[in-house]
Amino acid sequence: LTEIDANMAAIGGDERARAREIDLLSFQVEEIGNAGLSDADEDENLEREEDLLADAVAHREALWQSVAAIADDGGAGDGLAQAISALGHRDALNDLTLRLRALQQELSDVASDLRAKAESTEEDPQRLEEIRKRRQLLVDLRRKYGETLADVIKYGGEVAERLEDLQGFEQRASELDAQRKQALVDLAKAEKAVGTKRRAAAPKLAGAVEGHLKTLAMNNASLAITVGDDPGDDVVVMLSANPGSPLLPLTKVASGGELARTMLALRLVLTQAPGTLVFDEVDAGIGGTAAVAVAKSLADLGQRHQVLVVTHLAQVAAVAQTQINVTKTVRAKQTFATATMLSGEDRVAEIARMLSGGVAQESAFEHARELLAASGSKKRRA
Repeated sequence: LTEIDANMAAIGGDERARAREIDLLSFQVEEIGNAGLSDADEDENLEREEDLLADAVAHREALWQSVAAIADDGGAGDGLAQAISALGHRDALNDLTLRLRALQQELSDVASDLRAKAESTEEDPQRLEEIRKRRQLLVDLRRKYGETLADVIKYGGEVAERLEDLQGFEQRASELDAQRKQALVDLAKAEKAVGTKRRAAAPKLAGAVEGHLKTLAMNNASLAITVGDDPGDDVVVMLSANPGSPLLPLTKVASGGELARTMLALRLVLTQAPGTLVFDEVDAGIGGTAAVAVAKSLADLGQRHQVLVVTHLAQVAAVAQTQINVTKTVRAKQTFATATMLSGEDRVAEIARMLSGGVAQESAFEHARELLAASGSKKRRA
């Protein structure tokens, strides 16, 4: 539809504007056409002819003088003949003799060309005036339509095509209108088909997501997906996080943690998603087996995507392939955040600290090693 509307506007949708443009283009096409342009180098050729005709007498005299200097007695031709004769038949100098003979032939050809040019160079005031008028016409055309004659010729072709389109507006407009009507019919069919499929798939999707929510410490959550009837079929995820609470749009009822876990559940069900997913507060307010379930779900998702998780739970951090410790410090009344990638024993130490909530005991270190070993984190991208 956008393309069709753009094409309609391009050929001139406003009748008055179209009439004005037709008048202007008709004048331009006629002016360029009457000039009979065919050679982009015409002006340069005319300039050379004008220079010759403008000073024809002097040019002719100079040409005859050149002929005389070559062909008259004692001229360049005689000098070359004497040079060739002096070398005679000396075999040792044969290469030089050959070069002189070639030069003699070239000089003879030049003399013939000079003589022919001198004989054809005549004063022609009428032709000179025609050339000057023609060159002025070319100047006027370049001033209006292009820097060079090639530009003018190209512009003439373009405006001729545009004029043809405008003059055939009614037919073209009728074609575009028919295309637009058909596009609207096709769009309505597509909207209906997509809407039907969405409404059929919505309960299945909601049930699958709700099933994942129960493993993510949202045992009492209910979820539904509504599909609007208007064109475009807005899709809204409805959530009831607690028993007795009505189903309301997800963004209005979910806390940060509930929203993150619902999005996690959605991503576990949906097969298409961005290459990188970010979850913040996905583990808020949970622990124990629920934390393990969230961690497992994130790890599963990490098999297909790059997953970035902001977490305070050791169970979640342990399943990641890479752990980054983010700390804040205040210096000179300014707050700075520092991100440090952990490896080796630093990973164990940080997981142990998260388990202990402070200074880690040896038992926490052992537990941290067990979590990291059990997670198989080296095989995951989470």
